[in-house]
Amino acid sequence: MPPLARLQPFTPYAVLLLLTVGLTLVGIFTRAFESLALFWPVNAILLGLLLRHPPLARPLGWGLLYLGMLATDIATGNGWEKALWLNLCNLGLILVGWLLLRRQSRAVLRLAQPQGLLLLFLACVSGAGVAATLASLESSGWNVWLIWFGEQFSTGLLLLPAILSAPDHPWRSLRYLLRRITAADLWPLLALGLALAAMLLIGGPGAVVFPLLPLLWCAMRFRPFVVALLGLVSGVTEVLMTAGNLAHFGVLNDGASVDTLTSARLGIAILVLGPLWVASVNTLNRRLMARLYRRANHDFLTGTLNRSALSQRAEELLEHRRRHSDEPPVAVLLLDLDHFKLINDRHGHATGDRVLRSFARLLHEQLRQQDLLARLGGEEFAVVLPGIALDEARLIAERLRRRVEAMILATNDGESLHVTVSIGVSQLRPEDDDGSLDQVLERADEALYRAKANGRNRIELSADEAPEPPAR
Repeated sequence: MPPLARLQPFTPYAVLLLLTVGLTLVGIFTRAFESLALFWPVNAILLGLLLRHPPLARPLGWGLLYLGMLATDIATGNGWEKALWLNLCNLGLILVGWLLLRRQSRAVLRLAQPQGLLLLFLACVSGAGVAATLASLESSGWNVWLIWFGEQFSTGLLLLPAILSAPDHPWRSLRYLLRRITAADLWPLLALGLALAAMLLIGGPGAVVFPLLPLLWCAMRFRPFVVALLGLVSGVTEVLMTAGNLAHFGVLNDGASVDTLTSARLGIAILVLGPLWVASVNTLNRRLMARLYRRANHDFLTGTLNRSALSQRAEELLEHRRRHSDEPPVAVLLLDLDHFKLINDRHGHATGDRVLRSFARLLHEQLRQQDLLARLGGEEFAVVLPGIALDEARLIAERLRRRVEAMILATNDGESLHVTVSIGVSQLRPEDDDGSLDQVLERADEALYRAKANGRNRIELSADEAPEPPAR
C-alpha cells in the first residue's frame, strides 16, 4: 500500500486539528479583556462538526481537539495552568452538547422538525452552564459566571443552527438558490439591512428587536439554513454594535457595561430563535403538504399518477394546446399486462405487485419527462404523449412492447417470469371540440380490446385511425 494511502484515514483528524487551531486563534484575537473573548466560535463550530461527522467523536478526535486549543492558547501567551483550566471549560461545553444531541435523528439536527430547536436550546443552556461553572471555580464570582454563560450560550445559539442545517453540498445548493431567487425574495433582505441600520442610528436597549420582523419575513420565504445564516449575520452585527458602543449601550470599561453586553447577547440570541422556529414549522408544513399531495395524486404501489391526477394534468395540457394556434398533436397509449390474473394465482400477489412496480419503472425510464404515466387500476396503465403524432406513437408503443417482452423477473421460488403487454393507441382529433381526454381514452380502450382479442402481446390503433387495407 502506498504511504499516502496509509495516511488517508488520519486526514479528517488532521483537518480537525488545523480547524481547532485556526478557530482558537480567531477567539483569542477577540479577547476584549483578561481571558474573556468578545466572540469565541471554537466550541459551537467544533460541536457542530462532531455532530455532522460522528466518526470524529472518538478518543483521538477529542484528544486532538483539546490539544489544539491548549497549544494555541499557550503559544499566544497564556500560562500552562490557566490554559489547561480554560480549555477544559471549553471542552466541557462541547462534551455536554454532544452527549445531549448525538442520538438525535438527522431531521431533528437539521431543524427540519421544530423540536430540534428546543433540544438545541437545551444543549446550549447546559453546555454554557457547565463551562461557566468550571470557569467560575478558577475565578470566583457571579460576574465571571454570567459573562462566560452569556458569551457561550449566545454564540452557540447563533452558530449551531447554521452549522447543523447547512446542506451537504453548499456550492451546489447556492447555485440552485441563485437560479430560483426572485425579486420578491430581495425585499425581506433589504428590510433586514434597514433594520440593522436603524439600530445603529437610533440605538438604545429596544433597538435589539428591530431585526425581528424582517427575520420573520425571511422565515416565511426561506429554508431554515438561510434563516439561520441571516440570524447569525444580524446577531453578530448587533453584538459588535453593542460592544463597540455604536448602538449607545454604554462603554466596555466598567462592570455595568459588561452586564449590559451580556444582557444584550442573551436577548439577541433568543430573539433569533423565533424566526428559526417559524422557518422550521414552515419547512415541516411544506413537506407534509407535499406528502399529502403525492398520496392524493399518485398510485401507492407504482408511484405513477392515479386516474384523477391524470385527468387534471391532461386537462391542463389540453387547455395549453387550445390556446396555441398550431395545436400540436397529442397521442394516448392504453397498456394492459397480459394474463396478469394468472400471475397472481400462480405466484401470489406479492409477485404480482413486484411485476407492476417493475413494469411501471420500465415505462418511466422509456418515456420523456413531459409524458404523463398513470395507473388506471389493476394492471391497466395509460400514457399521454404531448407533441406526438399517431405514427410516432405507434413506434413508441412498439418499443415499449418489445422492452416488456424482454423483461425477466424472478419469482419467490426462483423461477424466471416473462410478461407481455397489449397496447391500444389513439390520438386527439381535430373534431374533438372539447378536447376531452375521455374520448381519446375510450377509442384507445377499443383498440386495446382488439389487441387482446387478436392474440395479445400486440399493438392496435383505434378503428377510425388504423390504416386502410390495400385495395385488391
